[in-house]
Amino acid sequence: MITIFGTTAGKNLTHRAVQRVMRAPVSFFDTTPLGRIMNRFSKDVDVMDNNLTETMRMSLFSLTSMVSIFALTIAYYYYFAAALVPLMIIYLYSGAYYQASAREVKRHEAVLRSSVFARFGEALSGTATVRAYGLQGQFLEKLNTAIDNMDSAYYLTFANQRWLGVRLDAIGVSFLFVAGMLIVTNRFSIPPSIGGLVLSYLLSILMMLQMVVRQVADVQNNMNATERIIYYGKKLEEEAPAHNPNTKIPEAWPQKGEIVFDDVKMRYREKLPLVLHGINLQVRPGERLGLVGRTGAGKSSIANALFRIVELASGTISIDGIDIKTVGLEDLRSRMAIIPQDPTLFQGTVRSNIDPFNKYTDLELWSALRQAHLVEAEDTTETSENRITLETQVESEGTNLSLGQRQLMALTRALVRGSKIIICDEATSSIDFETDRKIQRTMVEGFRGKTLLCIAHRLRTIIEYDRVCVLDEGKVAEIDTPLALFEKGGIFKGMCERSGISREDILKANQVMTGSG
Repeated sequence: MITIFGTTAGKNLTHRAVQRVMRAPVSFFDTTPLGRIMNRFSKDVDVMDNNLTETMRMSLFSLTSMVSIFALTIAYYYYFAAALVPLMIIYLYSGAYYQASAREVKRHEAVLRSSVFARFGEALSGTATVRAYGLQGQFLEKLNTAIDNMDSAYYLTFANQRWLGVRLDAIGVSFLFVAGMLIVTNRFSIPPSIGGLVLSYLLSILMMLQMVVRQVADVQNNMNATERIIYYGKKLEEEAPAHNPNTKIPEAWPQKGEIVFDDVKMRYREKLPLVLHGINLQVRPGERLGLVGRTGAGKSSIANALFRIVELASGTISIDGIDIKTVGLEDLRSRMAIIPQDPTLFQGTVRSNIDPFNKYTDLELWSALRQAHLVEAEDTTETSENRITLETQVESEGTNLSLGQRQLMALTRALVRGSKIIICDEATSSIDFETDRKIQRTMVEGFRGKTLLCIAHRLRTIIEYDRVCVLDEGKVAEIDTPLALFEKGGIFKGMCERSGISREDILKANQVMTGSG
């Protein structure tokens, strides 16, 4: 029963913890070392699933055996009860003292083990950089130090057990001495065979006294793992619900793609300074808006606010008149598309990466691949060698593809979805300028009539956009057409001059885009 109930409980707790972690806010992953999370779902789950139920069973067995031996002894030599009371008080005090210290040492060891996981993970993920700079010795020293610190806590566990063993052996010997005196003095009319039976059972009490305390302590120590899993499963902060039944949104929402920022203020975590200081901005339906500014101006923070990766401190963001705070996260994020600067790819095929839910036909997927220039327009067969097809294997993180190809895969994913609102975080930063121009024309054609917010690091990317919004210190400093901002003079003109962009370049870019449109 213990095994069945323990396995069922462990499975339920682990499932809850996984679901909660998957829905944890980004701030949790920013403040929690990856090694600590890995420790929860490796060592702690292993202890909860494989060790806890067995230690519970053994501790109950040992405790029952010890109580039975004392009951047998008192049944024949009732004076033994007089010595049992003070010795049991000393025994319980020693056991409680040991358990409290052992529990804290075990917690300390779990924290230090997380540090070992974190150090090893850092060295593993940054192997190329470590080798390039010749820092193998430094990382090895850090890892050895982390292991030594963990082993120091592990050593204290055994030292603690030896401290307990000496005291419990003394108590066990006292039990034997009292029982032996009662038997030898012959104060009771008990057959010698019964006296031998009692003594033989009491001889095993020496080992059993230690086993009971250690096993009960092991149960408590192993329950630390359960405690940590329960914390992840029940007390970990969660994002907003995936669906909000109180808000009815149209099936085709957003129909127009109008975005209104009303006094938007945002900070990444509590007690941190604001990164957006009262943004007021209206993005017209179907408009191409470029977001530019210095590092730390708040460009990427706007994308985080739109997808509710980070909740607003105050203010509202409305899409087609609906406050996005009232919309479920899954409903909100599934209606928009993002082309990130650092694309995320999963192990599988090109098809599973650009269409993970199998919603689109092969014709639509091939069309998107050609639009993104991952496949040349003249390629018509899926069996051509040395080219990307829908069944091309993609390794974890897309390591078998170049960074440029990964960014084009993210662009393909956005083209396939056909969302009304697209946020582009400089998706062409790792692509040569000529291909960048092709992609920009593709975006004009593929995203025509859709609202496009482009966070630009290359100014040449957005000089032909409908409007440019210049951010400075989390506020809208300037917003107008690229030509108007250049002629007005200010931050945008200074950025253009530093990038070697002239008024003629802006006029030419607009003429080219107008012609292509």
